[in-house]
Amino acid sequence: MVGDSNRGFLMTYACRNQHKLLGLAALLTTSALGGLPALAQTAGLSPDPATQLTDVIVTAQKREERASDTPLSLSVLTGETLQATGATQLSDFAATVPGLSFTSNGVGQGQVNLRGVTTGLNVSPTVGIYVDEVPYGSSTSFAGAAQLALDVGLFDIERVEILRGPQGTLYGASTMGGLLKYVTKAPDPAGFGGGLRAGVNATAHGGVGYDLAGALNAPFAGDTAAVRLNGFYTKDAGFIDNLTLGEEDANTSEVFGGRVDVLFNPTDDLSVRLTAFAQDIKRDGSGSVDVNPATNEPVDGEYDQRRFSEPFTQDFRLASAVVNYDFGPAQLTSVTSYQTSDINHVTDVSALYVPLLGGFGFALGSTPLVKEVDTDKFTQEARLAGSWGAIDWIAGGFYTREKSFQLQTLPATDVTGAPFPILLLNAELPSLYEETAAFGTATWHVTDRLDLSGGLRYAKNEQTYEQIASGLLVAPAPKRSSSENVTTYLANAKYRLNDRSIAYLRYATGYRPGGPNMVSNDPVTGEPLAPPTFDSDSLESYEAGYKVSTADGRFGLDASIYLIDWTDLQIVALRNGVGVVANASEAAIKGAELTVTARPVPALTLVGSLSLMDAQLEADSPDLGGQKGDALPDAPDVTLALSADYAFSLGGYDADVGATVRYVDDRVASFDQSPGSPQHQLPDYTTVDLRAGVDFGQVRAQLYVRNLFDEFGELSAVTSFSVAGGPIQITPLRPRTIGLTLSRRF
Repeated sequence: MVGDSNRGFLMTYACRNQHKLLGLAALLTTSALGGLPALAQTAGLSPDPATQLTDVIVTAQKREERASDTPLSLSVLTGETLQATGATQLSDFAATVPGLSFTSNGVGQGQVNLRGVTTGLNVSPTVGIYVDEVPYGSSTSFAGAAQLALDVGLFDIERVEILRGPQGTLYGASTMGGLLKYVTKAPDPAGFGGGLRAGVNATAHGGVGYDLAGALNAPFAGDTAAVRLNGFYTKDAGFIDNLTLGEEDANTSEVFGGRVDVLFNPTDDLSVRLTAFAQDIKRDGSGSVDVNPATNEPVDGEYDQRRFSEPFTQDFRLASAVVNYDFGPAQLTSVTSYQTSDINHVTDVSALYVPLLGGFGFALGSTPLVKEVDTDKFTQEARLAGSWGAIDWIAGGFYTREKSFQLQTLPATDVTGAPFPILLLNAELPSLYEETAAFGTATWHVTDRLDLSGGLRYAKNEQTYEQIASGLLVAPAPKRSSSENVTTYLANAKYRLNDRSIAYLRYATGYRPGGPNMVSNDPVTGEPLAPPTFDSDSLESYEAGYKVSTADGRFGLDASIYLIDWTDLQIVALRNGVGVVANASEAAIKGAELTVTARPVPALTLVGSLSLMDAQLEADSPDLGGQKGDALPDAPDVTLALSADYAFSLGGYDADVGATVRYVDDRVASFDQSPGSPQHQLPDYTTVDLRAGVDFGQVRAQLYVRNLFDEFGELSAVTSFSVAGGPIQITPLRPRTIGLTLSRRF
C-alpha cells in the first residue's frame, strides 16, 4: 500500500525477499508521510531571542500579558531582533531557541520539534504553527504536514512566540510539543508610516542572495481605520552542487509574497481586522549532500550530491477575519479563516529503488517520486473572555474542516533514459478531517500573590481516507473512516514573590489525532489485513519555573525544569506485509532550560541560554528498532547560546556590534535496530555569528556574518538509501554567509 502512513508496498512479492522489502517498505512509508526529510530589545543592543522578556507583551494564553508574568516556558523574538541578525526564514533563527530542533531539506520542507517530542520522521506534527490567530496546515498524517512546517517570510513581523510544552487546552490538536506563532504587525490608525529593506549576501561554496521588502501603513476614515500593505522577495543563495546534472548551487531558492491587512475601529468597543496573505516558494533542488555510510566521508566533495532533479514549490494563501467586541462584562473574539496550500516536489529515490527493484529483474535507470499535496482548510473559533470577581475566565468553541489531496507517481526510466514501460505507482489519496472542540480556562486570584488556573478542552474529530491506486508497487484500498473524542487538561499555580519575579507549577496534556489506516482487505475473508484505525498518542507534562528581573532591567533570569511522559507513540509499522500507522511504546523526556540576561552597563548586554534534555524510550519498540533506554532522534542533550552586544556612538551616529556563539550537542538520526533507516550519529557543532550596525538617522545599515568559521554541521540525515548500498543524505548547516542590509523607516 502507498499513502501517508506507508501506503506503498510490493504486495505481489510480500512473501519473498522480505529482508529487501523491509527497506523498500520503510522508504515508501517515509515518502508517503511527507517526503524524505533532512527534513524586546531594540536592534543592536541585543538581537538574541531570549533577551529581556520582561516588558514584551505576548498572547500565549490568548490574552495580552507580559511574558515575564506568563506561567509557562517561552521565547520571544522581536522583529528588530530578526532584522539585526539578518534572519529571513525559519532556519535562520531555529538554532537560537532553547529546546527547539529543526530538520530541513530546504526552505519550505522542514520539521520543527520542541523538547524532544519526536521519533525522527514524525507521522504528523507535534508542534503547532500559527499565523496570528490562525492554525496552519493539516493536523493529520495524510498531507505530510509534519515535514512541511510553514516558512513565513520574516519581514514586517511584530514578533515570533515559541511556547514550549503541550498547549492542548487553548490550541488543540498537534501542539503536544509546543507552539510556534508568527505575530504580524497590525495596521495602525494613529498615523502614516512604513519601511523599506534591501539586502545582499554571499554564501561560501555557493552564490549570492538578495532580499527586497517594503511595507506601508495608511490610516483612513479619520482615526478609525487603517490599511497595511507589505511585499517581500528573498533569493536564498545555493551552495550545493549537483554532479549528475552538472548544476552549481542546486539548492537555490526564492521566497516571495505579500499581505493586505485592513483594520476597522468604528467604536471603542468594536474592531474588525481583515487579512489576506500570499506566499510562494520555489526551490531548484534539495539541500542535502551524499555521505558514504561505511566511512562517514563525503562521496564526492563536502557540498556535492548526485541526484536527478528535485524541485520544490509551494503556493500558500490565507484569508482571515478577526472580530473583537467588548460587551462590558465579557469580550468576544471571533476568528474565521480559510487557507490553501499547494505543494509539488520531487524526491529522487533511485539510490534505493533501482538496486532493490533490480533484484526482481527490473532494469531501471531512475525512479523519481513525484508528489502533489493540496490542502484546503477552514477554521472558525469564537471565544468569550471576562472576569467575575477574583476569577478571570475564557470559554470558547472551535471548528475546522480540512480537505486534502495527495497524488504520488513514480515515473521511472530504463537504463537508456526512456520511460519504463511498466506502471510502478500512481496513487490518489483524498482525505477529510473535521474537528469540533469546546474549551475553557479559569484563573482564580486567591490573593494578590497567588493565582490558581485550570482548564480543559474536549474535542471530537471525524476522518475519512481513501486510496485510489494502480501500478506494480501499489494496490487500491477502500475508503475508511474513524471517529475519536479526546480531552486535554491544564493546571497552573503561580506565585508572585514580588513585582518582578514569579514561580510557577504547570501540568498540561497534549495529543495528536488518531485516524483511519489505509489497509487492504483479505481477498478470502473480506476483513482488513491490519487494524483499520490507529489511536491518538498523548503526553503529560510536569513543569516548574522561575522568572525574575531587577527593576532597572540590568538582570533577568528565566529557568524551568520539566518531565514529559509520552504514551501510545504514533509510528509506522509493518502489519501482515502492510505499512500502517501504529501505537507502540512510550517515552520519557526530562529537561531543564535556563536563560540569563545581564547588563553590567547600559550599553552592554550579555545573554546566555542553556537547554539540557534526556529523551529516551521507556519500553522496547521492535517497529522502531529501538530498545528501552535508547535516545529519541534529533534530540540533543545540550544546546547552548551565548551572546554579547555593545552600543556606542560612531561619529555622532548610534552604532552597535555583537556576537553569538551557539553549541549543539551530538544526536542520533534513527534507532540502532531500525529495519529501514540504519543508525547515524549526528556530531556536535559550534557556530559563531557576528553583527554590526549603524543608524544614519532613519536609515540603518546592518552587516552580519553567520557561521564565521564555516563549520560543517550536520542538521539531519536520511539513511534509508544505505539499505540498498546507497549514500546517507546529510543536510548541512548553511556555510559562512556574509550579508549587508539597508533599512529605512518612515
